[in-house]
Amino acid sequence: MTPEPSDSSGPCPDTTVVFFGLGAVGSAMLICLAELAERDGVPLHFVVVVLNPDLARDALFHAERLFDRIDFVGVDDFAPLWSGAGERAESLAGATLLVNAALPEFNQPLIALGLRLGAHTVDLASDMYDAETERTLTFAQYGFDGALRQRGTAALINLGISPGVTNFLIGQRLHELRSARRRELEIESVDLFLLEDIDSDEVVFSWSPVVALEELAQQPRLLRKGRLQVLEPFSAARDYTFAYEARPTRQYPLYQEELLSLHRSFPEIESIGVYTGGSEVELVKALFQLNLLSKRTLPQQGELTIETMVRAILPGMNKPRRIEEYLRNGVIRRTHFAAAAEIRVTENVRNDRQTAIETVGLSYRRYRELLGTPYAGATYISYPTAVGAAILTWHALALIRSDPGVLVGVITGEDLARLLPRPLADAVRRDLVAWDIDLFESVRDATAPDH
Repeated sequence: MTPEPSDSSGPCPDTTVVFFGLGAVGSAMLICLAELAERDGVPLHFVVVVLNPDLARDALFHAERLFDRIDFVGVDDFAPLWSGAGERAESLAGATLLVNAALPEFNQPLIALGLRLGAHTVDLASDMYDAETERTLTFAQYGFDGALRQRGTAALINLGISPGVTNFLIGQRLHELRSARRRELEIESVDLFLLEDIDSDEVVFSWSPVVALEELAQQPRLLRKGRLQVLEPFSAARDYTFAYEARPTRQYPLYQEELLSLHRSFPEIESIGVYTGGSEVELVKALFQLNLLSKRTLPQQGELTIETMVRAILPGMNKPRRIEEYLRNGVIRRTHFAAAAEIRVTENVRNDRQTAIETVGLSYRRYRELLGTPYAGATYISYPTAVGAAILTWHALALIRSDPGVLVGVITGEDLARLLPRPLADAVRRDLVAWDIDLFESVRDATAPDH
């Protein structure tokens, strides 16, 4: 990959980025930020705060050349850092950006720490199932919005590939439609379809099986006619044909961050849905339908549930070195991650009410090309998630440098689509393509054959 320089002037010199946790996504995100900084001639220094520095170094086993720009900080517990206590707290002084590359439960402590340090923060996902989010249908990070604005800092939330880049692309198109200001134009619905497909000789999880089981076995929700509908898992399925795929993929409703985020940003849109499908989803569906995710206890086994047993025996997420070995040896034959959002728009055309479907999306297929690069060992999900987060973050930092008062408070992907100047927004799209994320868009008559 030899991306061309962007229009971005980059963040300010001597920028320090602190990562909390450094797994499959965090390591690839650090590498991408380093590449962007090198391209744009911006000095960038990293601090990596982890429980086990040796494992963090191993996650960067093809990027050892970056070690002279990284301080690895080992801690026994993250909790003292959130309060600014502990012997390692001084390593965070002067940080420009704090990145949660660990768990959603770190999001709020990280923002609180950022407020104390005067640093911006980034997270990649939210906890959709905590009691407060269930009650308010609002991400917990918004509780810090007022304090962030007063401090003049930003919390960039849900900033991976999906959510993240998906919100950015959808937001761009919706803001453009809004700005048309045609009185008769109505955005009827937004439906996002996701593909996570891997063809391999072994069961290879591209992300944590525990997360997969929790997310896909939850009761999905759809926004229809302004009301949130709760469905049974793997019900209300649809078929969708993705770009570069010969056959339709079965899609199932999914309760994911895009639903709440888009509903908050565009409350006038009464119908929003997120769907997912592919080989990994089908595996979890089979477990669910075989009742292997049941929370019933096993006979004569005390409190041991069927679900607990299945979680214990399922193969875990493989380490980067094993993933690279699978790819080199042909165990992983083909992968495809894609996201396609269909925006249904109705307006008067030639004295007739007509409906068009505008599609914006992305596709990542060139997984084998990671071999021989610093990213070898990333999964086909962690790689686009990481580079998507890095690219959006990089150009957000560029705007913070040029106009510090624009990005304050809680910022989502669709907020970035609205706030980034056109040259920076265009640079985001070019960089995504430079890092092998294909973008596509189209418009068709709603009466044309469905996908």
